[in-house]
Amino acid sequence: MSDRPRFARQTTVDACQALLEIGPLLVAPDDDVVAILRRAAVHPETRLLGVTGPDGRIVGVIPILRLAESIIARVSPESLLANVGDLAAAARFTHSIEDRTAADIMLEPATIRGTATVSDAFRMMRQRSLSGLYVVDEDGRPTGYLDLLELAVRSADELDLGRSTGA
Repeated sequence: MSDRPRFARQTTVDACQALLEIGPLLVAPDDDVVAILRRAAVHPETRLLGVTGPDGRIVGVIPILRLAESIIARVSPESLLANVGDLAAAARFTHSIEDRTAADIMLEPATIRGTATVSDAFRMMRQRSLSGLYVVDEDGRPTGYLDLLELAVRSADELDLGRSTGA
């Protein structure tokens, strides 16, 4: 039982990432949201897209839900309008209708270095309410993608969770 907490605290992102299969899905800030949506549909396993600048560094991220909402706001605004309950939400909704590029919908970068621990990665994803992080080198260029669901499954496998309980 004592190995379980140690696994997350001592395993580096690089070591864990070597076991994972989901790769990064990168877009440019001026890429059209419809084109991005089509690319993302071909790779549904990637739940967080990375936005890279001209120098190859991560400048932002786009959660799949945010991408889908930017399209739905234009196609079927009434389906999202029901959730608008205050002035701030109304302003965000109005802006969503005008979203055209990755830069319009991206959030602040969500990155982690390979030397960080799995525990650090889980903490950052939880704090940011994100389902993934981009692993970057010391210059901020992506070297991989760390997916929350895939990471949780691998963590359970590494710890032999479920096998000892008969699940």
